[in-house]
Amino acid sequence: MYHQSYRERLLASPMSRFQITAVAMVIALCALDGFDVFAITFAIPEIEREWRVGKTELGMVLSAGLLGMAIGSLFIAPLADLWGRRRVLIPSLAVVTAGTAWSSMASGPLDLGLSRLTTGIGIGAMIAIINPLAAEYANARRRDLCVTLLNLGFPAGAIAGGMIAAWILPQFGWRALFLWATVLGAVMLLLSIRWLVEPIASVLARPSENTLERANAYLALCNQPLLAALPERAAKDKEPSALSLLRRPDMAVVTLYVMTIYFLYVVSLFYIQSWIPSMVVGAGFDPSQAARVSVWMNIGGILGGLTLGMLSERIGLKYCVALAFTGGALTIGAFGLVPVQIGIFMATGALLGFFTIGGMAGLYAVVSRSFPAEARASGTGLVIGIGRLGSAIAPTVAGLLFALGFGRSSVSIVMAVPALIAASMLLRVKMRKD
Repeated sequence: MYHQSYRERLLASPMSRFQITAVAMVIALCALDGFDVFAITFAIPEIEREWRVGKTELGMVLSAGLLGMAIGSLFIAPLADLWGRRRVLIPSLAVVTAGTAWSSMASGPLDLGLSRLTTGIGIGAMIAIINPLAAEYANARRRDLCVTLLNLGFPAGAIAGGMIAAWILPQFGWRALFLWATVLGAVMLLLSIRWLVEPIASVLARPSENTLERANAYLALCNQPLLAALPERAAKDKEPSALSLLRRPDMAVVTLYVMTIYFLYVVSLFYIQSWIPSMVVGAGFDPSQAARVSVWMNIGGILGGLTLGMLSERIGLKYCVALAFTGGALTIGAFGLVPVQIGIFMATGALLGFFTIGGMAGLYAVVSRSFPAEARASGTGLVIGIGRLGSAIAPTVAGLLFALGFGRSSVSIVMAVPALIAASMLLRVKMRKD
């Protein structure tokens, strides 16, 4: 690791206009990801009506995007550590934009599924890259705030997507929703090319002929003194790779246990997030009303994440997340049982988001603190990458259950069980203080 004097100055100084703009850009990218992920859930009821396809095919279309996210986070995002954040982020955003354009022109379920797989690969890579970017652009005083705002960007994008969908779907149809996502993606791509600069730590980690020039260009944007020469590298123990963790008995047990919790929880979470608009339409309401239910779910998610953050210091993070998981399981089951009234659906959706999305925000922190400092990044990346496969499985499993004739109540109760199991397992996790 390099000598930290330049970094200490960056962390202690007020954020420059460039840094504020860069953080805002990263948050906007996270919101775009939220819009893109939820766009297919808003469109599914209209697609089902237009193409007259079954629940099994729809479930596979929903799963395709989530599978792509797993692929992107596992295999594309790590390239950012080799090639640089910007060199991987911008092509990933281009893939997302191309994928949504493809979705708007899809001619059938297979075509749409492939387009969603492509979009998901880009989104999965982006999400994994923009999380550290927000922290790297921020100073010490504002870092926690910037990371918190970043985490709120995803549900905020989903809320915006739901509002746009409620307006677009009745007038222009589902293809127009993906065209909107394409235009927004293209705008963000141009802005990212203009405003996103490789963070200095990432520049110095990969020395080249113009490293000093690039480092000083970044420091100038941050209103910092320039370097006369490249700082000397200090010795640093190599962080264990993800696979090496599984060869250590103590770390293998922790990794597999926490991975199981993550996998089980996202099965329940992504079932309800993927299928809630379709279930609302199936109950007799129009797609615009279904989109509003999703909006309320994400509003609840923002409130849940903020509440969990405040309570975790008093009650303890692990216990707060376990309570959120339990509340999430109960509200997922309740969504299948409540009377068919749009106001009740919206209220239940808000409670769903409060517990399920709020719990997910806390789960990331629990996963991180389950590993020692020297294995934290590798362990967290492996758990989240493999755990995302649960999110890809959930919509297809639910689609099969719907196709077999099970109703909203039965499927919701079955799909709530994994979250309940995850809550009980979470209580046995030993969190580290380092």
